[in-house]
Amino acid sequence: MWRISVGCGFVLLAGGVLGAQQASMAAAATVSSASVTGTVLFGDTQRPARFVQVDLQAIPTASASSDERGGRGFGGGGFARTGLDGTFAIANVAPGDYWVLATAPGYVSERTLLQAATNAGAAAADLMAQMPTVHVSASGGGAVTLTLVRGAALAGRLQWEDGSPATGVDVMADPAVTPVALPSPLNSLRAYSATRTVTDDRGAFRILGLAGGDYVLEVQLHPTIQFGGGRGLANMIHVYAPGVYRKADAKPLSVKAGDERDDLRMVLNLSKLRTVSGHVSSAAAGFNVLSGRVSLVDMTDATLQMSGTINPSGDFTVAYVPPGTYTLSAQGSTQAVTVGFRGRGGSSTASGTTFQPYTQTLTVGETDVTGMGINLVTAQ
Repeated sequence: MWRISVGCGFVLLAGGVLGAQQASMAAAATVSSASVTGTVLFGDTQRPARFVQVDLQAIPTASASSDERGGRGFGGGGFARTGLDGTFAIANVAPGDYWVLATAPGYVSERTLLQAATNAGAAAADLMAQMPTVHVSASGGGAVTLTLVRGAALAGRLQWEDGSPATGVDVMADPAVTPVALPSPLNSLRAYSATRTVTDDRGAFRILGLAGGDYVLEVQLHPTIQFGGGRGLANMIHVYAPGVYRKADAKPLSVKAGDERDDLRMVLNLSKLRTVSGHVSSAAAGFNVLSGRVSLVDMTDATLQMSGTINPSGDFTVAYVPPGTYTLSAQGSTQAVTVGFRGRGGSSTASGTTFQPYTQTLTVGETDVTGMGINLVTAQ
């Protein structure tokens, strides 16, 4: 007999769920007349959660197939939408053990809650015990009550250095610490959180449904550059609150569940970025360098990396470089490379003459670095 109760925003299931998985998954391909029903509540108001998505995700086992790992439909066992009273019903559920997941804008998803708990050092057994779970047999399903946890929100505005709103810009809330990998089988849990958004016509943004913790606000810009008569993507520009280009210099934002931060402002000052350009050759060996790449890695924050291609004339350009000190490296080839974009064809030849690794320290100040000369030496 399964006993389902509610606690700490989760549905707790007493019994050996994982111990019965192997037998239940063997029958998962058989659709029965069993149904899973239940109610979803908002934890902050204790009112019905209306028009909320509910998914059943089959709990995976070591020998589970891709279907049993959640490949059938949205969650492997079916899905539904709650009504005006917050109730739902999922019919014709195959026998097996399932996680029951509900998602709503502004509320924290199960995976996000588990990730926050894992980062804080929670034990895998404790995490498993908190999962909202239901067992479905050939003779019947079960009923559950889910309580959603209100998440934190980060909101504000972005503007360019000239004062105009930064519209259509990607904004992300990154955890300030590197996430710890979820233990198996929780690592197969579907992710529903949206920690990324795009600014509107006023440069306004709002990221919601965040678990409590420390976050770094990141802006991603996708510029294009001219090259050889065409256009291509340049290095992505990362800007971190309060307006710096190195993640190590960012100021984390601390929030608790239910917090609403709507006072965030950031200026994207691209006038501070520089260009590094020059020519790569191997004149001493009598070779022309016709292709390759020049890369920059910041010496104080290795996450800041940029590169530029060497064109058939041996010239290169690395655009949008923040001032700082970098390790510059160059790799070249005597073979020309033809590049194709978006399915328009293109080919590349095999590498020609091999050159020795080239590195140097480069300091980028308040002006562009132009006219650099890089001489590659052939490998012995």
